[in-house]
Amino acid sequence: MSIADLIKNKFTEEFTAISVGSLVTTLALSFLLGVFVLVVYRLTFTGVSFSRSFALSLVMLSMVTSLAILTVRSNVVLSLGMVGALSIVRFRTAIKDPMDTVFMFWSIVAGIITGAGYVTVAILATLLLGVLFMLVQLFTGRLHGNSYLAVIRYEEKAANAVRSRVNSLGRFKLKSRSSNVDETELVIEAKLNEKQMNALESLLNVEGVSDVNIIGYNGSTLL
Repeated sequence: MSIADLIKNKFTEEFTAISVGSLVTTLALSFLLGVFVLVVYRLTFTGVSFSRSFALSLVMLSMVTSLAILTVRSNVVLSLGMVGALSIVRFRTAIKDPMDTVFMFWSIVAGIITGAGYVTVAILATLLLGVLFMLVQLFTGRLHGNSYLAVIRYEEKAANAVRSRVNSLGRFKLKSRSSNVDETELVIEAKLNEKQMNALESLLNVEGVSDVNIIGYNGSTLL
């Protein structure tokens, strides 16, 4: 018997049949883990426009990856073929937010662990990552308010009233301040609740304040 035949027989002997129960269990678990990743993504999303297709892709990524790993581990030949097939695939979809890449990788890893048969590790790791990430978001205050840019135009006689109202917001960041002969334009960044927005808008009742604009802001550096 030649060496080629020995290698071929060795690959054939290592083939493991995939039962229907194992297939259904793997897909069901990867689906649930993908849904959990989706829920965490939705709760912590801070972008301007929520993409439904991207959110659903997180679930599909987990399921497809688990199915691929489940198939690959059943036969060495399939694993080599899978590596060769994936090596020629090029993904050209642009990911604008780095956090979207993190969630995609999280979903893929959950699918890999599930497909490899480490059910307990997959469940505990996914839940622990989700809880820790939510705690980080809670700690930084991202779940308690959105960042806004407040643009206030006022005359010099209203400067004290504007300064007092802005200081009452607590933590804020001065983005710019420009002045001309007649007016001063103040741009600040802060996390505002409804009461604070109403307080800023009430500056319009102060003599000398000509304009108050509050704009939703996604590029916040304010923690």
